[in-house]
Amino acid sequence: MPADMLIGKKLGDFVIEERLGQGAMAVVYKAFESSINRHVALKVIRLDEGQGQQEEFRRRFAREAEVIARLEHIHILPIYAYGINDEMAYLAMRWLRGGSLSELLKRERITMERSASIFKQFAEGLAYAHSKGVIHRDLKPSNIMLDDAGNAYLTDFGLAKLAEGTGEITRSGTIVGTPAYMSPEQLRGEPLDHRSDIYSLGVILYNMVAGRLPFDTSTSDLVSIIYQHLEKPPTPPSEFNPHIPPAVEDVILRALQKDRNDRFNTATEMARALNIALGLPPGSSDSLEPVSPIHYQSTRSRITITNGPTGWTRGILPFAIIAVLLLLVIAAAILFQTTRTNTELALLQTISAETAIAQAEIVSITATASSWTPTPLLGATVLKGEDAPSSRIVPASEQISAAKNKLGPTGFIAFIACTQETEYHSGLAREMSEIAREYGIGFRLYDSQTDPYREVTLFERARAEGAGAIILCPLDINLMATSLEAAQAAGLPLVFHANNMNPYGGILVGGDDYLLGLEPGRFAGQIVRDEMGGRANVIILDYPDRDDIVERANGLEDGLKELAPRANVVGRYLGATREFGRASVEELLNDGISFNMILSINDAGSFGAIDALRAANVDPSSVIIVSVDAEALAQEYIRRGFFMRGSAQSSRVEMAQALVNSAVQLLAGSTIAEHILVPPGPIITKENLELLLSPTPTPFN
Repeated sequence: MPADMLIGKKLGDFVIEERLGQGAMAVVYKAFESSINRHVALKVIRLDEGQGQQEEFRRRFAREAEVIARLEHIHILPIYAYGINDEMAYLAMRWLRGGSLSELLKRERITMERSASIFKQFAEGLAYAHSKGVIHRDLKPSNIMLDDAGNAYLTDFGLAKLAEGTGEITRSGTIVGTPAYMSPEQLRGEPLDHRSDIYSLGVILYNMVAGRLPFDTSTSDLVSIIYQHLEKPPTPPSEFNPHIPPAVEDVILRALQKDRNDRFNTATEMARALNIALGLPPGSSDSLEPVSPIHYQSTRSRITITNGPTGWTRGILPFAIIAVLLLLVIAAAILFQTTRTNTELALLQTISAETAIAQAEIVSITATASSWTPTPLLGATVLKGEDAPSSRIVPASEQISAAKNKLGPTGFIAFIACTQETEYHSGLAREMSEIAREYGIGFRLYDSQTDPYREVTLFERARAEGAGAIILCPLDINLMATSLEAAQAAGLPLVFHANNMNPYGGILVGGDDYLLGLEPGRFAGQIVRDEMGGRANVIILDYPDRDDIVERANGLEDGLKELAPRANVVGRYLGATREFGRASVEELLNDGISFNMILSINDAGSFGAIDALRAANVDPSSVIIVSVDAEALAQEYIRRGFFMRGSAQSSRVEMAQALVNSAVQLLAGSTIAEHILVPPGPIITKENLELLLSPTPTPFN
């Protein structure tokens, strides 16, 4: 059956509508998935060749599905579904209206600035793939797709090789790829590393700015093409485009070096160099750079980083299809539990069981996405610049009904959580789920796992799956800008669990982070004044990438200084997670830095600090920790006087109510203040713990 005769036919759940393009092995169609009302790009090959060729095709498709399943990045085109039978194999992918970079370059000559913008995007996707041990091996303009906004996406990982050395689809020494874009070492059939892809990036960039390839490919003589890549220096691209700046030419020619050791080491390094050559901002830090603890000094106007890359953007986690994700979560939970102390296991075994059940009920990220046509808000009025206490936004029954009608039978409120690894965040999701259930409204949790790239991907997935409103806590507001602007233009209700984020037409729901830090800071200052003679060496565990969290740290420091002005703040250190807190305190201990008090912006950082102190056999009475969140483990530490003396309660239940109620009010078209304020809770201490919380005593080792 000729390929075009597939039009109108059904393959799996997909009805094929039109041909979009054809490569050496596969044909790409536009297809419609009627069950969830969306169009996809369907990559199809027939399996009617010889037995050996069939096997190679099967392995290639399986490889592509496997690779992309583990690569979840905003600039890597995701796979929705994969199928194979005796006659056909197919991959269903997101359909992009902008076509390929190859088609764009045939239509028009793009500017240097636009070239740099597009290049940076797919270079970031490639750097992410490299950080996961994936070498693409077939980079070319036809494998870079564009959406209608001009954003770039890497695709066609069918020839990709995993760094662990498994899964080769060809025999050793066999050349695979597109010769015009292949590195010398790839053409020689040598073992490859990520720098082979850097060479291909150089060829692509040459093509983008010069309007042609660096070597003559007019001949069909494969030997001639290979010879040029192996032996001939590329013609400087300025000979074909005299407007190319010399610095840009240097970037291109460095990427095209015959010796891989002379090229850029990473794709993002090359993208940064290109931006600098054009006088543009260098862009984001390299995802392949190592993680290290950060010490910085704070100013109220701006934080100045004095050592290394910052933030959660450095920790990129591997992803897989949903079944694999679930297995990984289970495995990680087992591993995590084995590293906990006996104290924590005894304290948290009941809590963990309840949490697992609750999360199983609300986590509903599926392997496929559905089509959703955004509509404007139903007359919702946002009172810009106005604040309101959370008690003012409890929805009436008619508002709940209006919200349910707006959502329809399949709509839901999505919560894009920054993490589920802390008790506060997982508990917040449970509370939100329960409130939505009481209202009879659908709710789905999407866990970003502290990965800002994953957060953007999940935001787009939530929209595609039919979210009628989205609640989120942006890890990197700049990275999300394009998605948020699109959501705003579509009238999608947005609720931000933050205070100082650009609202993009949404509602800000949060407490006053400065006040949340001020009271525990005063509590710590009282301890220094009354018990330590007014002097202490204090470190602050902070998170500099979030302005609202910095304000919390400012409150901690100001409260301390208010009652203990002679206290010495040694410095601020990265400590938003248990891992960061442990690493920072370990570094301080190893460097011989003296301190006897720790103020932390959350309990997670405190727990990491305690891990480091216990490992170093530090006397629990010699360091005092004051924190925020009042998690169950923190309560137990406070009860026993084990390092921790107090923790501010974070009003988790009230926060969950405010977040869900704000989304419901927006869906109902009601009038709502721009900023919903949730009051902070009290300071939990050993003296008031029984009265305020009445927890069940837990054995302590």
